[in-house]
Amino acid sequence: MKFLSLAIKDLKELVRDRKGLFFILVFPIFFMLVFGFAFGGMGQSNTPYKLAIVNHDSSVNIPMTGESVNFGKNLTQILEEAQYENSDVHLFNVTKVSESQAEELLKTRNIDVALIIPDNFSESVLALINHTILSATNPLVASGSTTPEITSTLIIRGDTGFMNFGVSQGILVGILAKYQDEIVTQTQNEVRATPGAQPKEFLKSKVEPIEGTQNFTSFDFIAPGMIVFAIIFLATTVAANFTREVESGTLTRLKLTRMKGFDILFGGLIPWSLVVVFQVIILLAVAIAIGFHWQGGVNSILLAILVGVIGGIASIALGMIISAFVQNVGQAGNLGTLITVPASFLVGAFFPLPDVEIFGVPFNAFLPWTHTLDALRALLTYGGGWNEIAYSVGVSVFLTVILFAIGVVLFTKNRLKAES
Repeated sequence: MKFLSLAIKDLKELVRDRKGLFFILVFPIFFMLVFGFAFGGMGQSNTPYKLAIVNHDSSVNIPMTGESVNFGKNLTQILEEAQYENSDVHLFNVTKVSESQAEELLKTRNIDVALIIPDNFSESVLALINHTILSATNPLVASGSTTPEITSTLIIRGDTGFMNFGVSQGILVGILAKYQDEIVTQTQNEVRATPGAQPKEFLKSKVEPIEGTQNFTSFDFIAPGMIVFAIIFLATTVAANFTREVESGTLTRLKLTRMKGFDILFGGLIPWSLVVVFQVIILLAVAIAIGFHWQGGVNSILLAILVGVIGGIASIALGMIISAFVQNVGQAGNLGTLITVPASFLVGAFFPLPDVEIFGVPFNAFLPWTHTLDALRALLTYGGGWNEIAYSVGVSVFLTVILFAIGVVLFTKNRLKAES
């Protein structure tokens, strides 16, 4: 079988080209480390969000006690002390600033979110307390009460295109709602002279995270994307390698041996598939070492390798397509980078992008690496098995076969037959 001879030749060349092999295997590791550090890896399960508080609030006197209270400061203290559940890590790193300073910090993304407390915040809290007291002592009077309703609006400000703002503002909204509920409950208990009592709860809420995701960070979602990025980027090296074969005359000599195009192209799959296997194993090991909460057992790793190889074959096919249209190795590297980097963003390797639909189907659904990424996340992030990835793997295989067929046709037409 001639393709095996070619596979052995390519494998020996890969091993001898230590610089090239180092670049293929090590370069993606730097991306994994950078994203791991930036998005919650490096061994830290929970990270505080950066919150700037602008407190315009004025103090009020509580009629029952005569005490002067600034509820804006009270709320600030609560936010400073708030912690993740079952953890000693604080939810926020709080900075007290002016409104102009908060605006500047938001623009430079030195903070994730800003909370602006209005000047009548304490007045509105006192109005809430008075209304609660009246309702608890005489509900009939309270229903027709002329007690003024003072409303204050807390402003949560941030960059809506910033992922950290989306998460931190959701946490803030929850804390603010709980703060109001606790004021009402505490006031009712004081009026009833039962400080420790709790009112009946007709509606309850309970957060149930997906199993195994209680301590997840953003990095746990991104790590499989880094593996897919490395797999896609392999197309650039493959394109350069095929182009080098043409430039050096190796392809011409192989044709003189009556080796068919199938042998040349299929033989190239074996060594590059082995490279993908090593990429998946090395990158997964690095990700786990810097804080990736890997789910599943040995089976998930084996399935991840299989999924990675399928994505790798798609990248080899893309490399063939690129090499069919370039004149030298430099062009192959440039065009490869120009294609693979945007493709990595399109499939969601770094972060999800808004869906652009074609005939009602998201555009990235036509790219095999989108389904490779879905399968890897299902396996490694959520601890799924074959049943959870079967559809994604099936679609990925189908699209890879189509892409490989296109690659074979274009490479044969432009590189093999053109030199006959």
